[in-house]
Amino acid sequence: MPQSHSNPTLNVEAARPQPPPEYHVMVLLVDDQAMVCEAVRRALATEPDVDFHYCSDAREALSLATQLRPTVILQDLVMPGVDGLTLVGQFRANPVTKDIPIIVLSTNENPQVKGQAFAIGANDYLVKLPDRIELIARIRYHSRAYLNQLQRDAAYRALRESQQQLIDNNAQLLALNQKLEEATAAKSAFLANMSHEIRTPMNGVIGMISLLLDTELTNEQREYVEGTRSSAEALLTIINDILDFSKIEAGKLELEHHPFELHGCVEEALELLAGKAAEKGLDLGYVVDEGLPRVVVSDVTRLRQVLVNLVGNAVKFTATGEVVVEVTPAAHGLRELESGHEGTREVVHPEQWLLHFCVRDTGVGIPLEKQHRLFKSFQQVDASTTRHYGGTGLGLAICKRLVELLGGRIWVESDAGQGAAFHFTVLAQGSGGSAPCSWQGRQAGLAGRRLLVVEDNATLRGLLRRRAESWGMVVVEASTREEALTRLGVRQAAFAESEEMAALGAGGGDPSAGPAPPVAAKSHLESETSAGFDAVLVDWELPGGGGVRLVEELRRWGSGRWVPVVAMSSARLRGEEGRAAGLGVSVVVHKPVRPAVLLEGLCRALGVQVVRERRGGSSGAPGLDAGFATRLPLRILLADDNPINQKVGLSALGRLGYRAEVARDGAEVLRVLERQPVDVLFLDVQMPVMDGLECARVICERWTRDKRPVVVAMTGNALLGDRERCLAAGMDDYISKPVQFAELQAVLERWGPTKSRKFDTNYFLRHPQSLSAGLVDEGVLAELRAMPGSGGAGMVGELIDLFLECGPERIRQLGEFVGDGPKLAFHAHALKSMSLNLGCSGIIRVAQRLEDLGQGGDLAAAPELIRELEGVFRQTKAQLLLIRSQEELKSEREGQEQGSGLRVSPGESI
Repeated sequence: MPQSHSNPTLNVEAARPQPPPEYHVMVLLVDDQAMVCEAVRRALATEPDVDFHYCSDAREALSLATQLRPTVILQDLVMPGVDGLTLVGQFRANPVTKDIPIIVLSTNENPQVKGQAFAIGANDYLVKLPDRIELIARIRYHSRAYLNQLQRDAAYRALRESQQQLIDNNAQLLALNQKLEEATAAKSAFLANMSHEIRTPMNGVIGMISLLLDTELTNEQREYVEGTRSSAEALLTIINDILDFSKIEAGKLELEHHPFELHGCVEEALELLAGKAAEKGLDLGYVVDEGLPRVVVSDVTRLRQVLVNLVGNAVKFTATGEVVVEVTPAAHGLRELESGHEGTREVVHPEQWLLHFCVRDTGVGIPLEKQHRLFKSFQQVDASTTRHYGGTGLGLAICKRLVELLGGRIWVESDAGQGAAFHFTVLAQGSGGSAPCSWQGRQAGLAGRRLLVVEDNATLRGLLRRRAESWGMVVVEASTREEALTRLGVRQAAFAESEEMAALGAGGGDPSAGPAPPVAAKSHLESETSAGFDAVLVDWELPGGGGVRLVEELRRWGSGRWVPVVAMSSARLRGEEGRAAGLGVSVVVHKPVRPAVLLEGLCRALGVQVVRERRGGSSGAPGLDAGFATRLPLRILLADDNPINQKVGLSALGRLGYRAEVARDGAEVLRVLERQPVDVLFLDVQMPVMDGLECARVICERWTRDKRPVVVAMTGNALLGDRERCLAAGMDDYISKPVQFAELQAVLERWGPTKSRKFDTNYFLRHPQSLSAGLVDEGVLAELRAMPGSGGAGMVGELIDLFLECGPERIRQLGEFVGDGPKLAFHAHALKSMSLNLGCSGIIRVAQRLEDLGQGGDLAAAPELIRELEGVFRQTKAQLLLIRSQEELKSEREGQEQGSGLRVSPGESI
């Protein structure tokens, strides 16, 4: 049996604890001589951190080393039973001991033996018995190296395990992300399908209503139809909100920037909630600062969405009183940045406005300690709010996100029982070329007319007074029926008439009673009463039926029966209409009172002639031009599988003068195009047999750009990326359903000239602002006109004709050599040289970029630049044709003047 000796100061255990933080030495001596064991034991006895173990039988050494796992092995070479070198080989072959340092102890200093020991795997070689200091140094050195190696191996193993765990976690995350992407794709597909399925019938509803509004209707019918359209548009807004919520959550909501009338946006928001306000007896009103531009550029849909939400909340939480919207300028041009932003000032567009909106109500108010819950998703002020008023608490959170996207912020001022005022700001750009509305200026027909305003709400009364005074009227206010009668003089007239009748009755039977008052006195009194006011504007819902009673008393006495009366009502009068007409009410306007409607009502009541504007949306878009097809003849194909949408589209195009052909799917579209030429194709995206996207791709493959029609997508899909997918399929433009007729006309105006047989410039003569700026350098044209002789003006027209004749061929050559750098650069340079003669700056810029690409050899961006060049050329062509038309008109006028012998000296005027 092997013997094991240990230092008496050390504790030898079969199962050892973890080594100390740095290292702990454990020595195993394998030697058959007890004298050597004792010598080594004594040498290590004074080392407190060294454990010593001894094995005298070489056959048991491997088993003991496997059990003890020493940090160094002292191995004798010559032992009975097993040769020392053989034992070293066994240690190295065993996985437990293969890395333990081995120091060979031998009396033989033969270099050959040393070589064999090192070759088998020994780490060191000592001649026994070595010096104590040297022995301890060798043991410590090899033990420390071995322990460091163990620590490195353990660290590497831990690192590999953590790396493997990270790889496993990443694999799980990738799998989860893949599932999430699949779920997101499924959700997007569902939303797209839902959007299309809902928008398709909505297109028919709103389209038919719009067509109905273009027919001859009575005032009552028009009000009902417009109410139906407002409800349909409100439903469409809800649908859009559902889709927008998913975009907001995904951070992919895109804003659109188009011009719109600021007053119209506020009025539409209030009208959507006028019914609910009327049910609760609330007064709705708004005021827009006169210094703000009439038309601004921003996202009208998002702005209206915020207003509807805030006004809807105000109506919901207000039992009595009013809800008023105020719009004022917060900043203009150079504006200060709010706290928390870098820097202190920001230079913006000179027509940039920071609009400040305030929605103020007289409702329950919001306690200060609970206002922090506002603008957070799915939270309301308290739990009872949901039970009493309903709602999810999501609206204000959406408003906050939308306002921030619009470049502003939102906050609230309120306290319990004191009503609430929600403020928010948005950035918008003013439209400098927009003229003010007809109701924003002084009215000659109303100037000096006296108007009595009878309204119990002080805020609305003040708004009405300021509006009427801006038209030049003299306004007197009254808040009650009694005060109004006093202002009108009806009570004094009634008293005087009663006294007169009593006097006449007393004197009629008794001649001694004296003469009766002359009849002229009564006429004079009546004239004084009637001359007091030219018109009365009265709230029909004054408390206690005061509005109706006021008109009844006014009509009962004297000449008050002839004073024109305009009634204001929060609700449709229905059964009261006959009563109002019987009392001689001239006009009824509905709250919230629009300035334009009020102006028209007053003018009608006073007999002042006004031009009735076409009633439509508030976008300021022009009505359908019945002569549009005459000046822009086009062959149009409408592709849609829905019969209602076909009817709406054909009717709208018919209003413009077109007789369009219909196709029910993409395959039928291709058959029509093979049979006959088409200029413009309105293509629905989702159709049976062959959808719009596939149809557009086939069209682009079969026909060149100059042979195929302009393809315009018409789809109910309104999600992020739908427009890009349509354009990627080869379509030229995109409009979403429900299609606005003005938008349909705008598309034809945009693309029609590129396909019409005769390019007409009448539209651009009427709307020069529709042309892009910076396309033609007027300075170059001025130099051409100033050339000596009489050919300057004529040369401009000749150069324009020559340019428009040669330019398309150069662009075609660029497309033909899009993959050949030198030829691309040559034709781009030639086009640039042609354009320099007329100062076509837009074409010059793109042609220069194409020339640079051709010279550099990197042609990856060339196809996209050529498509951009085609668009710039179309716009430049329109502007050049407008310039040529102006030159022709100028030449005709000069010829007429010369023919009539008229001469104008430089200092004279005609």
